[in-house]
Formats: sequence, C-alpha cells, structure tokens
Amino acid sequence: MQTETPSSFRLICFPESAHSTAYYLSLSELLLPTVEVLAIQYPLHTGFADGADGEDGEDGERLADSPELVDRIFGALGEWMDRPIAFFGHRVGADLAYRVAERLERETGTPLLTLFVSGRTAHWGMALGPPALGCRIVALAGEGDPKTPLRGVRAWRRRTSGRFDLEVFPGSRGYLDSSRREVVNLVHDQLLSHVPVDAEWETGAEDKGA
Repeated sequence: MQTETPSSFRLICFPESAHSTAYYLSLSELLLPTVEVLAIQYPLHTGFADGADGEDGEDGERLADSPELVDRIFGALGEWMDRPIAFFGHRVGADLAYRVAERLERETGTPLLTLFVSGRTAHWGMALGPPALGCRIVALAGEGDPKTPLRGVRAWRRRTSGRFDLEVFPGSRGYLDSSRREVVNLVHDQLLSHVPVDAEWETGAEDKGA
C-alpha cells in the first residue's frame, strides 16, 4: 500500500490491475484532507498484472475470488484500522473489495463506512440466509457500458442488509476519468453522511490546526 496525507478517514482502493494504482492515489489531490487515499498494490506475478489495458482478464477474474489474495490483503489492513475506512473497488477490484469487506466484517465485527463498487455487476449466486454485509454499498456504473448492465449492477443491493445506492454516470467505461469530479463529490458525500454532528466539528477543528 501507499499513503498520502494523514486524515480522519481512509479510502482503500482496489484497482482493476497492478498497473493502475497511480490513478487512485491521484484522487487524493481532489479529495478533502479529511480523506486519506491508499491503493492496494497487487503482486506482479498475479493475473491482476495483465490488466494494463483496463480489461478484465481471465486470471484476474479468478484471483478476485482467491482466498490466498484475500488473506494477504486482510492481514495487511491491520495497521490501517485505527481510523474509519471505506473500500473502493473498480471492475475486478470490486469483487476483491467485496470479499475483503466480508472477511473484515465477519472476523472483526466492524463494518466499513461504505463499500464502493464501480463498473461491476454482482454476479455471484445468492446463498440462502441474510446478506453477508451490513455496511452501505454504493454502486457506480456508466449508463452505456455493455459489460455492466444496470440490472446486474443493481444486484449489489442483495449483498448487504444496509443501505444501497446506485449512481449512473454518462458514457460507458471511462466515467472515472470523464466524471472524476462527480465521483470525488460522491465519495465525500457518502463518507461524511456517516459522521455524527459532534465528530464533524472535531474533524473541522483538526483540519484548521486547532
């Protein structure tokens, strides 16, 4: 992982490939100082290294559900759990973010502030019983993306007992670039909506150096 500036919240990003972490770290330039951005750096020998063109490869699909990779990321999160966190996963990274969030909630009893799943349908079969997560899920999609039909994106609502929101952006698969400011505003709004009023005052005081 790599980190930018210390802050009150952490947004941990799960890119679509090992070659795309710089994009997510660059979001820290647009986000408020209250949100610290960290990007998962996948081992280069995994299938995630093959997605330099931004497409989801077969190896990446398989590794997104890899218990070994989930274990490694979950173990690495330990030192970063001192602040409220959210996950942001794009394409195949959304699957991996979901698996890690599931493990985190099951083993620590601490849900994320929000799980952002971007450019991805919820394609797993549903097991009987309650949803695996209790955190809010926010799904992002391009209105013209043939690989992520909105019906499949809406299926994320069945993955959580908490709130679900769907945000649709103009265009197809390039909305993280073309609508970057809108995506950043969405992250801010969703994270800050969890914060009690007294905590908002404390956060504002810290940002002003009080």
